[in-house]
Amino acid sequence: MEAKASEVFEKLKDLYGYKTLKEICDKFGKNKTWAGQMIKNNSIPFPQCLQACNEHGVSLDWLIQGKESKSFEKSELLSAIQEGLFECKELAILKDLSFEQLTAASALIFKQVEKKAIVTDSKKSASDEIKRA
Repeated sequence: MEAKASEVFEKLKDLYGYKTLKEICDKFGKNKTWAGQMIKNNSIPFPQCLQACNEHGVSLDWLIQGKESKSFEKSELLSAIQEGLFECKELAILKDLSFEQLTAASALIFKQVEKKAIVTDSKKSASDEIKRA
């Protein structure tokens, strides 16, 4: 799927809460026709996109290509890991581990998953989660 500059600029306006392209131009210190010319030429403003991603905690994939990624609420993810480990114990896969060892193992697994996944501290609306992905 080819990215469209017009869609990227619409998302930038949404992220910053702006109504006009002029506001986007002002935000990035560009002349008032910059955004219109970028859209006309279907040019993606990558430096400004990276800045927006950093400022708003969204992924470049979401901003440019509209790809959604799943994020996880921290306590729910940790609970799911623990449930999986306890199920392993019930199935005698991890039969020799104590409750404390399983809890410690779940924390270590969670720490590794947290490095690779989008993990949030609190629940947000579905649209907020998609934007933050």
